[in-house]
Amino acid sequence: MLNENSERTFNLNELTEDKLEKIDKAYEILSALLKPRQSPTVTAEPRYVISVASRIVGMEPHTLRYYERLGLVQPRRSGGNTRLYSQDDIDQLCCLKSLMSDLGVNLAGVEVALHLLRRMEKMQERVREMEERLKQLLASDIEPD
Repeated sequence: MLNENSERTFNLNELTEDKLEKIDKAYEILSALLKPRQSPTVTAEPRYVISVASRIVGMEPHTLRYYERLGLVQPRRSGGNTRLYSQDDIDQLCCLKSLMSDLGVNLAGVEVALHLLRRMEKMQERVREMEERLKQLLASDIEPD
């Protein structure tokens, strides 16, 4: 009996460690999207048509169109209504692929993760704005409201 319980505990510990490793990997993947880029204008510039983007990412073009319909990626459109993907879009698609294939996160989980990531980015921007405002107030010796 004691042996069975110790085996169960060992297996539970392995499961916990496995899940923690997956969570750490997911965090690394998502945080890579949050890291500031050296030249955001270059990485945000639309440059790849869907066939090239699908080859870079390793997904079928219909999958990229499906992800666009779901709002997971928003490629820009040319004057002729051709989808153009930026390097940022490619990075996001690689992140999606990694979350789903490497970590087994389903599409709903990816949507939740991206939604939380976007909210986090907005909150970080608000914190930066508040810090700047606080510095201005302290510099001008005006009491905050």
